[in-house]
Amino acid sequence: MLRCFRPVYLVFLLLWLVSACSQPLQSSAQQAEVVSSIREHYEERLSELPLSLQRHYAQRLYRMTGDEVFLPYNQHYAQQLISTLRRDLDSLAEEPDYLLYRDQALLQARSLRTVRQRQRVELLQAHPGMTFATDLVFRMIQLDYYGLLDSALGERSDPAFELLASMPFDEFVLSEKAVRHYAAQAANLVWFLQQLGVTDLREPFLARFQSIYPHDRDNLLSSQEFHNKIYGMTHIVIAASRYYQDTLPSDTFPWITDYFIDQLPRLLETATEDILAEVGISLALTDHIDHPAIGQLRQALTAAYDSDARMIPSPQGSTDFARGEHRNVLAVMLLSWPEELYPGPHIDPKMLEEFRYSQPVSAPEVEY
Repeated sequence: MLRCFRPVYLVFLLLWLVSACSQPLQSSAQQAEVVSSIREHYEERLSELPLSLQRHYAQRLYRMTGDEVFLPYNQHYAQQLISTLRRDLDSLAEEPDYLLYRDQALLQARSLRTVRQRQRVELLQAHPGMTFATDLVFRMIQLDYYGLLDSALGERSDPAFELLASMPFDEFVLSEKAVRHYAAQAANLVWFLQQLGVTDLREPFLARFQSIYPHDRDNLLSSQEFHNKIYGMTHIVIAASRYYQDTLPSDTFPWITDYFIDQLPRLLETATEDILAEVGISLALTDHIDHPAIGQLRQALTAAYDSDARMIPSPQGSTDFARGEHRNVLAVMLLSWPEELYPGPHIDPKMLEEFRYSQPVSAPEVEY
């Protein structure tokens, strides 16, 4: 009697195997379609975005693809960085009060839309001069990544580095409020300062971070605090990679990558798509691209995609084009992670002479 049912059993078994084997292919195809649609949506309107967001998108897509179509946006941004950097350094030499003046101007320009943004402004207000100093570090590291820092600074190099050496960055980044309310940006600043050769605060920062956010006390964290912890951890990895320019050995930050994998169910249930993408990118940067966690994160991002809007909406359902850029470019990166990264782009200073624009570069509102 069992023999009579064996052919039927084999048919069902074969059908199940075909389905199981085809699922990854279907998933990969669907992910490719999502990537293509988001890229078309953003790249056909990229010039409509503020300059800082054009750079944010084009720099990341260049580092994923090496495609020279993204060079003009980076050249445009580099030209503005050079212009504002030289203006500020010359003004610092001529006007004794310029640092605090620019510091206040940058503070006043920052958004107060969310609780987190207001907490950041309060933190920066408690450290006079730090808003300007962190903005200066950001511009210098971007020019360094472009291979333009030496030519951009010229004779201003010594005063620029002397100013940075005089700033109490340790008091700022190691403060509890910085880690609790500004973790991602503090991590960026720590690695930027080390990469520029100003000071190395990596070990004390990591010790401070882990003392404030020990893994065994997660149950005491609010949802916002938990996500700030995750966000800070992703930026430790991302900043160490020089923002998607270098891959890192798999054992570089095991306390981070093991934790991400362990916390994956909670993240998939509670985290925004921005955080999910950055967690996946952090795993990819540390040679975990083949881990099943990457597949689950990719599936979550694909499921969040809205085909009518041609993008991943915000958790509140917003499809605002500019505000969605950060979330969507990160999703594109994880869904189409390359076999190799493309450093730079390295820009020839002579090529910048043709790029003359008047649009100002404001303090970065995106996460670098």
